[in-house]
Amino acid sequence: MKQDSRAATPPIVTINGVPHLVDVPVSCQFYSHSWEETQQSGVKQCYLCGVHGYCPGCTPIAPANAQPFTCTRHARQQEVQP
Repeated sequence: MKQDSRAATPPIVTINGVPHLVDVPVSCQFYSHSWEETQQSGVKQCYLCGVHGYCPGCTPIAPANAQPFTCTRHARQQEVQP
């Protein structure tokens, strides 16, 4: 049975006019994730909410079950480009 990839995306609710992701800690939503290395090459996991992520600039082929997040180095490069 094939798993629906949309099921991995948490729903969004609005509280006092501010959108929040359900089941994602507020600290991740406001301050970003707290990444730690995993055993899978190129994939990190947030130890607060458990999401798996990778940087498309560092890992051009998307690993299975990981969401794209730009690392600090590649985010700075994007800011510099016109």
